[in-house]
Amino acid sequence: MAQVTYEVVAAISRRFGANEVPLEVEAHDFTLAELHDGLRDSRAVLQSIADTWDDTQLHARPPLKAGAGEEERWSAAGVLSHLCVTQNWYMLNMDRLLGQRHHYASMPQGLGDQAQHEMPKAQLAPLLRASTGELLTYIAAIPATADLEATRDSRFFGDLGLRGWVLLAIVHDYDHLGQLRSIARMAGFGEE
Repeated sequence: MAQVTYEVVAAISRRFGANEVPLEVEAHDFTLAELHDGLRDSRAVLQSIADTWDDTQLHARPPLKAGAGEEERWSAAGVLSHLCVTQNWYMLNMDRLLGQRHHYASMPQGLGDQAQHEMPKAQLAPLLRASTGELLTYIAAIPATADLEATRDSRFFGDLGLRGWVLLAIVHDYDHLGQLRSIARMAGFGEE
């Protein structure tokens, strides 16, 4: 059984970022169950941040650097709230691959959309927990008879099948974890 660890995902991200291997091809190295477990693990790391950082830490934003994009100034609250909304895009696309149509209350309109940088911990931690539970339940309920070869154009990451959409969620989680680690390294972070 293959494990979808941080190191494995980092290698996938490097290959995908260098246009060496499409994300969908990388996804074929794993079963849906393995990807489900990998997503559970990536979200557990993120949840620990939502649970243990205080509001000051969750709202801290790096200073603007010359030539840096606005995404490099995201707060942890912005990152985590963004991930909660983005998963609806994954589920919508997996819905279509499964011949379903569900309504999602919130849907990102573009890359980096709907990051709420000042969301309080009291709202953020339960939101992330509930969103993660919803996504993991969704993936666990994909029927064994589902067509794992069917794909849907993601507009940004190529054609993705059910495994590809789940792998994208994991890659996205760990990419943003890098931002969170940068926030934690900021001078004075966590000091009174």
